Amino acid sequence: MTENYRTFSNGVPMSTVSVEEGRDGREPGRQTVAILGSGDYSRSLAGRLVRAGFPVAVGSRDPDRNARFFTQQGAAVTNRRAALSGAGLVFVAIHRENYPALQADRDALAGKILIDVSNNTEIHEGESNAEYLARSFPDSTVVKGFNVLSAWSLSSGLFGGSKEVFICSDDNNARKTVMQLAQDLGFVPVDYGSLRAAREIEAIPLRLLPSWHLALKMFLGVFIIFFLYCLYRVVIFRAITGTNQASHIPVSVMNMTFAGTAITLLCLVYIPGIFAAFTQLYNGTKYKRFPNWLDKWMLARKQLGLLSLLASIVHAFLSFMIWSPSYYARLFEQTATPSGDVKYGKLRWSGETFLLFGALSLFLMTVLGVSSIPSVTNAMNWREFNLVQSKLGWAVLIFAIVHNAVYGAEVFTLPGLFSSYTIAVFQLTLVLPAILVLMKVVISLPCVGSRVDRIRRGWERNKPPSRVAAPEDPQEETSLMS
Repeated sequence: MTENYRTFSNGVPMSTVSVEEGRDGREPGRQTVAILGSGDYSRSLAGRLVRAGFPVAVGSRDPDRNARFFTQQGAAVTNRRAALSGAGLVFVAIHRENYPALQADRDALAGKILIDVSNNTEIHEGESNAEYLARSFPDSTVVKGFNVLSAWSLSSGLFGGSKEVFICSDDNNARKTVMQLAQDLGFVPVDYGSLRAAREIEAIPLRLLPSWHLALKMFLGVFIIFFLYCLYRVVIFRAITGTNQASHIPVSVMNMTFAGTAITLLCLVYIPGIFAAFTQLYNGTKYKRFPNWLDKWMLARKQLGLLSLLASIVHAFLSFMIWSPSYYARLFEQTATPSGDVKYGKLRWSGETFLLFGALSLFLMTVLGVSSIPSVTNAMNWREFNLVQSKLGWAVLIFAIVHNAVYGAEVFTLPGLFSSYTIAVFQLTLVLPAILVLMKVVISLPCVGSRVDRIRRGWERNKPPSRVAAPEDPQEETSLMS
């Protein structure tokens, strides 16, 4: 087997496979990549590299025992020093506590690019694993990357897991080399800058739904408030008056809770947009940052919308489970029999209207949820996205308000609804939507909406109007007028 060498921009000689070696399935000119470690991640990484046409040498403490685990990957398993001898790129796929064991091969690691793929078990402040590796091996160039990829993502080809790879290093050329490697493997490299950014990169796999924290807190807060309110009206107050309704907690109480939660979360999706418009009106410009709380709230609107959809689906299923005149008597036609009993017939106008607007709300909300899927969003232009997420979203809110209002239209002022010294649940759920619609009407008035549009196009209240100097050349004046 013959070898040739080429020097990359970082000055590190990379062993490459000659044209003759292209016959074994590897692309000619690919650099040899070494992997230190023989665990699950190393096996998945070796398989991915081999499929991309890279010769791979795996350095293991016990190559005789571990070679059998790499038979399907097509990688050569040998000791560390032998694996390092022909490679310029080295994946360090071992835990941080095992870094000192590499000191025995310090001279073999000198001048090579070390790609640290390690992660921590918990988020901590201070020096990152990559910085510790760079401090331990100052003669090598350390690059942090590939740690956000799981072994499953590497072994599943291009069909599973995230495709983004965050890469950072103090050496620009080494960083570009590793980014090109990530691209050759079918991933999307993201340049994170200097090696200090490894602290943030190593924290990414340890974060649990970071973009959902605020939305989930708001969901739980709204859900708990409605549950306690419904529990008091349906169970606690009636228990005080001598009626036991505890058996209705699992379905009836939870159904009212999810109904109130769904429409309230939908309101919370559109309230920050109204607040943002009023804030821009107050500031007279769009170039001043929103308050931090409003900025975070606006970033959580997609998650709030999906949680509202979830609550709506649960509400629909629970309503279907208890759909009968026993629970919705006033929505059905009622006739008295000769024996004095009540016979229920078809749905009344209120019942059919109630179901119609409920079904429309759920269907259109599902459309909103589907349109938020990245693949669907990417296929839409801005006008289509704005139509669906804004115009259609407000239609969903109006339909939900009608659905809720029709349910209690005929009993809205009955004294029996206030027997527990509180308003009915369907009345409570209409308060926030009514306030939101009122604010939307105000912001849509021509005298207000036109000012908001001007601000969003760049107009500033305190900025003096720019004046165009009169051109001296008549030809220039003609061109300006045209």
